[in-house]
Amino acid sequence: MISPTALVKRVGVGGRLVPFFKCVCVYFLAMGAGGSDPSLIGVATKCAPILCLLLVVVLHHGSLPYEKGWYARRIAAGLALSALGDAFLVWPQHFIAGMAAFAAAHISYISAFRFTPLAKPLAPIVYSGCGYYMTLITPPDGLKVLVPVYGMLLSTMAWRGLARGRAAAVGAVLFLISDAILGYSLFGGPVPYKQVLVMSTYYLGQLGIALSALDARTTTDQTS
Repeated sequence: MISPTALVKRVGVGGRLVPFFKCVCVYFLAMGAGGSDPSLIGVATKCAPILCLLLVVVLHHGSLPYEKGWYARRIAAGLALSALGDAFLVWPQHFIAGMAAFAAAHISYISAFRFTPLAKPLAPIVYSGCGYYMTLITPPDGLKVLVPVYGMLLSTMAWRGLARGRAAAVGAVLFLISDAILGYSLFGGPVPYKQVLVMSTYYLGQLGIALSALDARTTTDQTS
């Protein structure tokens, strides 16, 4: 019979992801205890799960020959930029800076997923969904251009993640869902349990993307 500890270690890729799961639990416990006010502690609590994933990917990259670590490098860059975006978004006045950091993260993920295979049928589905979504929200004047541009980058990341398949596909779609919920809550209307829905799908999305960097297939793809 498998013990609970052994089961967690299996789910956590040999124990490497256990710190991530623990940090996610700490975040939700802190949020429930009223720890969501802007503060450096809030930044640390929010960013810790992503930094744990970043460490896992960096350590994995370190075990590879440099020429085979191109995918892990790009995923690590995306995680680092995401952590920066998380830190900015703790303070509402830094929303644009946070959006810019996440836009850069999406570019890094797109460069990792690449455009082979192209998976053309997925593109109109994803972009049509993005276009429809934009009709449901009303960003303020200062964001009327930035939000659609960000939406296009996010949709491209989701398309390329879906084309890549496996963990990358799951992670990219969950990331898309997380940002869609967040965007609607900000510019569309109230969303029940917003924080739980946004952050649970976000952390799981980033987990899927990070796991894609541990896939042995990424070391045999075209190198940079």
